[in-house]
Amino acid sequence: MSGWKAPVALLGARWALNRYRNRKRRPTPGERALDLAAWAGAGAVIGVGASALAERRRAGRLRGCVALVTGGTRGLGLQLAREFGAGGASVVICGRDPGNLDRAVTELIGRGVDAHGVVCDVTDREQVRALVGETVELFGRLDVVVNNAGVMRVGPAEAMQDTAFTEAMDIMYWGPFNVAREALPHLRGTEGSLVNITSIGAYLTVPHLLPYSTAKHAWAALSEGLAAETGRSGVRVTTVVPGLMRTGSHRGVLFVGDPEREYAWFALLAGLPLLSTDADRAARRVVAATARRRGFVVLNPTTRVAMAVHGLAPGLTQQAMRVAGRILPTVPDHVTERSGHESGNSRMGRLAESAAALNERAVDRLNQDTRDRRD
Repeated sequence: MSGWKAPVALLGARWALNRYRNRKRRPTPGERALDLAAWAGAGAVIGVGASALAERRRAGRLRGCVALVTGGTRGLGLQLAREFGAGGASVVICGRDPGNLDRAVTELIGRGVDAHGVVCDVTDREQVRALVGETVELFGRLDVVVNNAGVMRVGPAEAMQDTAFTEAMDIMYWGPFNVAREALPHLRGTEGSLVNITSIGAYLTVPHLLPYSTAKHAWAALSEGLAAETGRSGVRVTTVVPGLMRTGSHRGVLFVGDPEREYAWFALLAGLPLLSTDADRAARRVVAATARRRGFVVLNPTTRVAMAVHGLAPGLTQQAMRVAGRILPTVPDHVTERSGHESGNSRMGRLAESAAALNERAVDRLNQDTRDRRD
């Protein structure tokens, strides 16, 4: 008997037995409790079975598909490529650094994924055109495109050069724009999916992340606007809103102002289990949402609560962010900029890392080479 038929048969037998008992005599309270427990158990078995069956069907939808993941050489992008590959999709990843790209592709192929890598800077429209063209030429189709490439600087806005804002907008607004422009004609042909990995920073601006949040705001607006305008085309645009994630990204982030102190608070918060999400779980949810063609996905409860509170009481969250801004490090007399790898070598940095051990474990597993700051 197949997996779902057995619970149904048991449930039917239990129902018939209850009907027979009720015809004979009135059930005692103890029998009622047993009946309730039996019904609850049968319902739970059916629910779990139905969920597992649905997951298998959703995973089957990816078999034979072609997925392109920008920024797929490390962090969440690499884990997304693994999950798409595990679901049976052929995967193309891109990144700016050839060494990171080679390591990621080799690792994916070692897992049995049909993977291909292309060196590409998403801020360059011609390189993006070549990336999409090479993907279609190699695999003959394009079903899923994930805009994931990003950059992050942490520190007070006063300590940052204008180029920090320009770079953030180039990568996290014009980059997704370029990819969408080139990919949408191919996605229309397959009625595929465009997935945009935005951030809680797109909806609630956190101090000392202003270039990042500004660009993510624009990216989220682009994603939601494209979702509205592609309704007739058959393309599904999915906006994904992560909160803090344990991807080991604190090693590749650039810290500005007082790097050691900035690193300490960022590494600590990014690794706390209650505030942050494991990258594996986040990637599974994104891939499942893509297979189900969902339009909007919030990855963890903390992010959902923060968005809800901000929507209901924006003045309250603004005041909370002002308080946070007073607690965070001030602009020092001598402004410096260091990578997370360098900043973490301080005593304060090592203390934060020890308190956030789960995030540290993700560094090697997710190919977090600090030579390339783009996710």
